[in-house]
Amino acid sequence: MTEVLKFKTTKKRSGKYDYTTMEWDLTEQLDVREFLKKNPEFQFKKVGKVVKNIKKTCSFEIQVLPGWENKKFILYLLTVNGKILKGGKSKNPLPQRTYGAGTEINWTMKGSPSDTNYVYSQIFRQCLENGDNIEFYCLQAPYNVNEFNIFGETKNIETSPYEEMESVLNKKLIDSLGRKPIGEGNLMEQFKK
Repeated sequence: MTEVLKFKTTKKRSGKYDYTTMEWDLTEQLDVREFLKKNPEFQFKKVGKVVKNIKKTCSFEIQVLPGWENKKFILYLLTVNGKILKGGKSKNPLPQRTYGAGTEINWTMKGSPSDTNYVYSQIFRQCLENGDNIEFYCLQAPYNVNEFNIFGETKNIETSPYEEMESVLNKKLIDSLGRKPIGEGNLMEQFKK
């Protein structure tokens, strides 16, 4: 199992595929099972993984367990071989996360994807090639649907404390690790631990 995650990146909008090898040392990152055991208030369950899908432009997809395909307001822990890279949130169902927008051509030629989508797409493709496990541990935040009269039109509005819950989760990750998880902060830093 990979302890040092190595993946290649190019310069944004450079127009050429000159690669830099990024190295993220996962050795001292939090183990997801230990973190969840020590923090039982976080009721995360393993519900998804990244799998190869050559029909997609990005060559992968997030596959989830039955019942999770349409869950909204998700908090997640993204792991590689059981090590937590980051805690995150998604208002939309997990399979709709936009990591797949980070293709090499979009990044290198157009410069259109975010750093997050590009870097994680590169990580996912490399991990799939290496046979590493990329998994999502998730929970669905509570949410309400309220009806409002908006200038004479009835609208249903969904509200959730998922953003506040993500802040609490990330504070706990930082407190447990003593710093931000490796997948937070400057993603284009070549050597991280």
